[in-house]
Amino acid sequence: VEMAEASVCCGAAGSCSVAEHDSSMKLLWRKMRAVAATETSVVATANPGCMLQLSVGLREWGLAGRVCHVVDLLDEAYGLGGA
Repeated sequence: VEMAEASVCCGAAGSCSVAEHDSSMKLLWRKMRAVAATETSVVATANPGCMLQLSVGLREWGLAGRVCHVVDLLDEAYGLGGA
């Protein structure tokens, strides 16, 4: 399921989450509203910075689920995880 505004930044943007913390958190909250609306249990991304930021978002919003890299998700889908 693709979330609304999937292309909108999560707020990590390299060092943005540190250098521009307030702006970063505003973007994250916007992204987390979109994540919550999907009612998904897995958020997939290809960006390691986004993985960290979205993990913080899940925890702060109290949402169940996990963040994973798209390649790991494909690995699981093909039944290769842990094999």
